[in-house]
Amino acid sequence: MLGSEKGAGLYLLRVKLARGTHVPLHTHPDERNTTVLSGTLYVGFGESFAEDKMVAVPAGSVYVAPANVPHYLWARDGEVVYQESGVGPTATNIFKP
Repeated sequence: MLGSEKGAGLYLLRVKLARGTHVPLHTHPDERNTTVLSGTLYVGFGESFAEDKMVAVPAGSVYVAPANVPHYLWARDGEVVYQESGVGPTATNIFKP
């Protein structure tokens, strides 16, 4: 929507996840601020997937993923749309323990 993860400076991404979609453990070299626009996004932090440690982030809520901290996402209950912002250049790196 604005800028690019690969470019220098601020960027803003919009992501749509279908019901049941899992985003595997990953990290980013920058801090990311995420606003859930619709649905409920389940978010977990740590070096392994743990459903019981995930937190529900409903529409209108914001969460922060600190730089280089492994995290994972789940659109458990239905479709989710969220916006994510940070400062590039950056990347999404699949976490390998």
